[in-house]
Amino acid sequence: MPIWVIWWIVFWAVGLVFPTILLVFTWRRRNLHMSHVFLIPLMAVAVLALTMIPDLRSVLIGADYSHRFHVTVDAITVLALTNAIYAAIRKTWTVALASAVIALAWFYMVVVNSVV
Repeated sequence: MPIWVIWWIVFWAVGLVFPTILLVFTWRRRNLHMSHVFLIPLMAVAVLALTMIPDLRSVLIGADYSHRFHVTVDAITVLALTNAIYAAIRKTWTVALASAVIALAWFYMVVVNSVV
């Protein structure tokens, strides 16, 4: 099995599935209404999942190596990190962990796009 397939599977499992499970668990356990604390990581996960489709990637976040791509990804990463800090202050630890993992997944996307 090629190494890129293994990294792709790990990226999907850690960057998308794990934060989504954490967010659903928190939402169901606390019976909270959809608030801005949940909206930002859910939006970031949804856009990250949709960028795995090659045709949607350039439409949603911009073409590879473009200024729009880096601005969009950096903005989403900063939003996710800010949300992680805010959720930690509010002591919503699962949302904070999910937001931090999502921010790392977006950062990984920037690193891979810059190197390749």
